[in-house]
Amino acid sequence: MVIPLSTYQMHLYSFGHFRTKTGLNRLGAWIAIMALATLTACSTVPTKGPEYLQKNDSVSADYYDVAITTHDGKQLRATVFQPTLKPGQQTPLVIHSHGFGVFRMSAPVSVYGQLVFSGEAALAAWKAGYWVISYDQRGHGDSEDINRLMSPDHEVRDLSSVIDWSLANLKRISRDESGDPLIGTIGESYSGGAMLLSSVVEPRIDAMIPITTWYDFPGSLAPNRVPKSGWLTTLLMVSNTLNPGSMDPIINASYWEARDGAMGADIEAYLTVRSPKTYCNQTHAAQPDTLLIQGFRDVAFPVNEAVKNMACLNQNGADVRLIATQGGHLLPFTQWSFPTPGYEVEAEVHCGDHTLNLTQAAVDWLDEKLKGEFGKAAYIPGMCLTQSYDRGIVTDQIQQGGRQFRIEPLTITSGFTGFFETPIWPMERMLGWFTPTDRTPEARSEPASGSLRPAFSPLYVAREEQDLVGIPRFQGHLSATDTESDPIVFLGVAVKRANGRYYELISDQVTPLRSVGDHSSELMAISTHLEAGDIVGVWLFGYHNQYRFSHTGWFMDASLEGLIELPLLDSKPNHISSRNQMKH
Repeated sequence: MVIPLSTYQMHLYSFGHFRTKTGLNRLGAWIAIMALATLTACSTVPTKGPEYLQKNDSVSADYYDVAITTHDGKQLRATVFQPTLKPGQQTPLVIHSHGFGVFRMSAPVSVYGQLVFSGEAALAAWKAGYWVISYDQRGHGDSEDINRLMSPDHEVRDLSSVIDWSLANLKRISRDESGDPLIGTIGESYSGGAMLLSSVVEPRIDAMIPITTWYDFPGSLAPNRVPKSGWLTTLLMVSNTLNPGSMDPIINASYWEARDGAMGADIEAYLTVRSPKTYCNQTHAAQPDTLLIQGFRDVAFPVNEAVKNMACLNQNGADVRLIATQGGHLLPFTQWSFPTPGYEVEAEVHCGDHTLNLTQAAVDWLDEKLKGEFGKAAYIPGMCLTQSYDRGIVTDQIQQGGRQFRIEPLTITSGFTGFFETPIWPMERMLGWFTPTDRTPEARSEPASGSLRPAFSPLYVAREEQDLVGIPRFQGHLSATDTESDPIVFLGVAVKRANGRYYELISDQVTPLRSVGDHSSELMAISTHLEAGDIVGVWLFGYHNQYRFSHTGWFMDASLEGLIELPLLDSKPNHISSRNQMKH
């Protein structure tokens, strides 16, 4: 028998009825979460919904755990967030899940409910009158089985099992005129991949909000076949600590290959099957309307991934929009994030003439697509590209390539060139406070070398305010004195600021280039605003912490030269946002 906890649960609902906006509020939420964890216990988890839902009586807001049986007999643990319903009233369903290695939103006051954007948005949807189900993926939290890293036959199919269970047990889910249920999904990273892959074969999903997720799984985790060993180490450490013994053996085994700087053929094929890219031309006719959210500073799944997902989803005429934030997967000990180390999505973004509250935008998107409130999400632009935490532009498409510049030979003399940038960066910024601003510098592209610090080659001087937003492209040649070696270098676009004269790696992004020979590569998407006197150039590393185990070693003598296309926009863009403009 399940002990009813309605009074206690409703107290939590009231307690959680706020959107934390500051780090201090969220820190307080951590304390509340830890205190409440000692009060939560349940001896039996039901496999069916409450009997009273079979009637058309009024229903009070509540939440409760359930166990959902999958197609292959495994048990998924989920929490149902039940909305307040009047007699006979029905309402749409929103399905939420979590990122890799962690767990579901199990209560209003929880890690996800108070500290992670997707959980905050799902919680806001519940309070706005939606059914919400948050579930643990296989091999995570309280769910059974092993983690197969989003297998189409397991984790992806599980989303359909959650839909099946919901329709069988939550009888008050609203339907459209044809009798189809109205269902939306929201989740970041791992669960974002689940909904994108599921949408290929699952026609019951009407609206999606995938956040900071992938398009090309092997290409994003190992661009140009160089593993992102910084994030791979972090993700596997978290998952193996929180969910010991639940990892598919191929994942842990492949990690050690990645530590040695290689991606094996087996894991590449394994990840390819788990990529939306693989199924882009196999989607059914009616794709869900999709609000993509991706971060420019996300060094696991950069904005490039969302741009390609957007192009794929657009093929069938769906309403697809993109909000490119600043935050996302931010590498611990390399990038700052608060209050959750390793991940953040900012509460507000600045787009065109508006400042958007992201949680409200998510709920408005669901209201328009699931509740039929026409125009409710009209203010969300087709594409918003933030340039910082307080500035952004609106455009119809992201620029790929652009103005072409010649890169004179850049030489790297050590595989650890750039190793000390993390401690140097704050010192350089502080020294910048005492450095005179130079609005009229000269930039001369000439050969340069790097041994301790990365090699910087200036290419362009901004003479007035200008935006550098989009996806650069590189074409050139990597050479080495030892022709039998396998050099790895990391190419980024940087700016030497007129105010402070410090170097800034734009959007924290670098792209690896591996092996002697010719290279033609799309670089990671970048976004910044230039002031008069800012010098834009390329920055070449022999070591970068994002790829901390993927480098050549102490001794290397490699040289890179070629052409780069930079996405420099009009000097006076039409749509600029600042903190002082209209809010939604």
